[in-house]
Amino acid sequence: MKFFSNNIVLFALTICLFPQIVLHNFAAAGGKGHSAHQHGVAKVNVVAEGNNLTIQLEAPSESIYGFEHEAKKPADIKKRDDAVTKLKSNADKMFLTDPALGCKLTTSDVKPFVTEEKHEEKSDKKHKAGTHSEVHAVFKFECTKPPAGSILKFAARSQFKSLQTLIVQLLSGDKQGGSTIKNDKGIIQL
Repeated sequence: MKFFSNNIVLFALTICLFPQIVLHNFAAAGGKGHSAHQHGVAKVNVVAEGNNLTIQLEAPSESIYGFEHEAKKPADIKKRDDAVTKLKSNADKMFLTDPALGCKLTTSDVKPFVTEEKHEEKSDKKHKAGTHSEVHAVFKFECTKPPAGSILKFAARSQFKSLQTLIVQLLSGDKQGGSTIKNDKGIIQL
C-alpha cells in the first residue's frame, strides 16, 4: 500500500509541477538547455488525467507569427495579436481527440513573448548572440469520457504552416512517453 500511496503523491506532484518538470527534462534530455530553440520545432507536453486533457505548447515566436522581436509597430502588433487569437481559438483544430470522447476546449492561456538570451562561445569568452522569443500556451480540455487509452492526432501545420516538427512528451495515468511528429504525421496514444 505504501508503494501505491507514494505513486499517487508522485503523480500529484508531477501534475502540479508539470510545466517545470517537463521543461527541465526537455533541457536535460537534449543536453543543450535553452540552446535547443529551433524555428519550426515546437515542444508539446500532454497530460491526460481523469476526464481532463492538458496540452502545453512552446514554439518559437517566428513559427507562430513570423518574427521574434517584441512587437512595437502597429503592423507587428496586429500580426502577433491575430496569431495569438488564432492559437487560442483553434487549439481543438491543432490537437485532435477522438470525437467519441466529447472533449471541449475550456481554457486557453497564451504568453506571446517569452524570451531567452543566447550566448555563444568565442575565444573563451561568452558574448551575447541575440535574443530568441517563444510563445508559451496551455490548453485545457474537459471530456465526457477519460481520454487515457485513446489516440491524439496533430494538425498544427493546418493552422501554423511553419510548425513542421512537434516534440511530444506524454503523461497519462502511469504511462509516460514521447514521440516526434513531423508535418503532422503521427499519433500519440494517451
